[in-house]
Amino acid sequence: MKFTFSWLKDHLNTSANVNEIVDCLNKIGLEVSNLKTYKTDVKNLKVAKIIDVKKHPNADKLNVCIIQFDEEQTQVVCGAPNVKLNKKYVFAPSGTYIGGIDLTLKKAIIRDIESNGMLCSEKELEISDDHNGIIELPESINLNENVSNYLGIDDSIIEIEITPNRGDCLGVRGIARDLSAFGIGELKPLKLNNLNDEFNSSINWEIKLPDDKKSLCPSIFGRSFRNVKNIKSPQWMVNRLLAVGLRPISSIVDVTNYVMMDIGRPLHAYDVNKIDGNTLTVRISEKGDQFNALNGKTYELDDSMLVISDKKGVDDLAGIMGGSRTGVDENTTEFFLEAAIFCPISIAKTGRYLNINSDARYRFERGLDFNSPEVGVIYASKLINDICGGSCSNIVSIAQKKSNKDIIFDFKIIKKLTGVDIDESKVEVILTKLGFEVKKNNKNWNVVVPSWRNDVERSEDLVEEIIRIFGYEKIPTNVLPVKSYITKPSLGLKQRLSLYSRKCLSTRGFNEVITFSFLDKLNAKRFGGGEENLNLVNPISSDLSHLRPSIIPNLINVCNENIKRGITNLSLFEVGPIYKGDNCEDQYNVVTGIRCGNKINKNWKNSELKFDFYDVKSDILAVLNVLEFPVSRLKIYSEAPNYFHPGRSALFKLGNITIASFGQINPFCTNQKDKKIEFFGFEIYLDKLPSPKRKVLSKPLLKLNHLQSLSRDFSFLIDNELNVEDLINEIKLIDKILIQEISVFDVYQGNNIPKDKKSVSLSIVIQPADKSLTDDDLEKLSSKIIDRVFKTFAAEIRSH
Repeated sequence: MKFTFSWLKDHLNTSANVNEIVDCLNKIGLEVSNLKTYKTDVKNLKVAKIIDVKKHPNADKLNVCIIQFDEEQTQVVCGAPNVKLNKKYVFAPSGTYIGGIDLTLKKAIIRDIESNGMLCSEKELEISDDHNGIIELPESINLNENVSNYLGIDDSIIEIEITPNRGDCLGVRGIARDLSAFGIGELKPLKLNNLNDEFNSSINWEIKLPDDKKSLCPSIFGRSFRNVKNIKSPQWMVNRLLAVGLRPISSIVDVTNYVMMDIGRPLHAYDVNKIDGNTLTVRISEKGDQFNALNGKTYELDDSMLVISDKKGVDDLAGIMGGSRTGVDENTTEFFLEAAIFCPISIAKTGRYLNINSDARYRFERGLDFNSPEVGVIYASKLINDICGGSCSNIVSIAQKKSNKDIIFDFKIIKKLTGVDIDESKVEVILTKLGFEVKKNNKNWNVVVPSWRNDVERSEDLVEEIIRIFGYEKIPTNVLPVKSYITKPSLGLKQRLSLYSRKCLSTRGFNEVITFSFLDKLNAKRFGGGEENLNLVNPISSDLSHLRPSIIPNLINVCNENIKRGITNLSLFEVGPIYKGDNCEDQYNVVTGIRCGNKINKNWKNSELKFDFYDVKSDILAVLNVLEFPVSRLKIYSEAPNYFHPGRSALFKLGNITIASFGQINPFCTNQKDKKIEFFGFEIYLDKLPSPKRKVLSKPLLKLNHLQSLSRDFSFLIDNELNVEDLINEIKLIDKILIQEISVFDVYQGNNIPKDKKSVSLSIVIQPADKSLTDDDLEKLSSKIIDRVFKTFAAEIRSH
């Protein structure tokens, strides 16, 4: 938001200088991003009249001018195409610094002709980027007049950053109101001189919206004007518009832009003679409607956009941009002025869809003062009458009633939330100057929120306003007491699980990616989703239409994009939500990883080694170990979801709860045409992990046995269908003290092994507890193991 210092003083009675104003703006949360003062020596600039002009004898495009300024005359060589005899221009004499070209002027010889100073363009004086000609001044200006004041270049331009909730400060008056509340000046009353109605409006309103969409346009006002002259705007208005980056067009358009910047009220003007009929209709666009905008572009609308139309079609994209067909021009003598309230969400969606940005859209998106349409029309009417002449009609409107919000405010909440004691009378003054109406009773205050503060909804918002104006710098510094205690973790359980999972996978060679939580319908169905209740009403695009039931397809898509670019060895993971239904309990936080390509590339020492089923299994166990999950209690089942390969996948369960699924991804789900690249993935359901038990304050002492452990190897012939895990668990039950560890070191099927059998070789670590074991002790233990396995599983010891 840009404005000039002099413009601000139209609304704020203050003796502060521009630097003091900038300091105050920063203190009240209106951050100043730029302060521009003109670099040119504006005091040296003169009004000059050309009393003689002739072509340069040695240059076709140059003119030799004799100019008069003050009581003097001098000669200037000028190349501007608009140099004319007896016209008045801006002259900078020798010795003047020109900021636009970063040059101090000196007497010069140009093609053998002496030149003293320069006739200046707008670009050279930093007014605008226009350098097609020099600045032509009106005949009425006197030679001794202060030209820098006339052009407005003796002013300062302030630019502030406006947060999305402060739409009320997108006008100079809103900024002045905040400064007044801060105490750096007094807010001047807004001059509203309502003109007499001289005729009935030529145009009337019609709102043609369904009952459930009436909120899209709750208020709209308008007024007709006749016998106006759409002349060039006065210089003071031109100067201000140029200073804030707006291009002057014509007096009618300039007034609408000026009012928007001055009081934050967007307006639009229609040429009455170009409107088909005498009614403008607010409606929803129809699919295929064409809109020819003022920016020279044509847009095709869908069936959801708010528009204003006549009998011929769309005249205005409500709250965003007017149409070229009914726009005013230099020949306009009768026009209709519009001011309305439109739904911010509707404006934002339409603007984003059509990729149209405008000053009006910027303000409507942030919410406008509900009472501003009528004020804007009245305020603009006086300016139009003063500049363009003519007469105006009655104001026509359709408006819903809306009362201002009431907030029950407990004064004590200020101390509670901020720790600051503020005098009650000071609080009342702050709120009143900001436009709030304060009604006191015995216990609480009843605070009525002004119509321009859409962002204030509760007591906490009022406290924010009070402390902002009171001054953050006045909050006293309190030294907190030093306590000797261990800081509690700042992260919640879910956050810690996610963080530790990320760290673990990063150390195992994975790269983290973040993808959309959406899929196309086909992939959603492939991975267990695609239901209608997970279909997005307003998707970003057609291939992101459903909430994802799994992250695996997202990771596959990322892999495929990399594979297209020749990157085939990939390990990617993502931690995020998946959706199995539309209830809260159907949303899970999942750690998902995928690997493809080579684990080890072929080289002089090693042959190529690809990722496989056991790599992703190890990844799961590594993550669960880091999360302090009791991995030993897990059971493995071959019941993985159908998007895994049916013969190369598995589940980890804790009781009946599925903790993780893993394996090779079904080739039909990988979107690979040749199906040559194998993807291995896993999913860990963090929300299904049991909450960790409370830890003891200190770890138990490490028990080191002074007796040496020993191992014995056994090879059993077991049924193909028997899980090795069941075999191991049964052996552990024989002696939980002596048998410390059991591991599989070989599984064999082939020669000399029956087809329905497999050979499993186990290494069993035996740790004596209080005495060394004799050969007889070891023989007895071995016999127990062999007998137990035979009785339980009918498994025989295999002889080599």
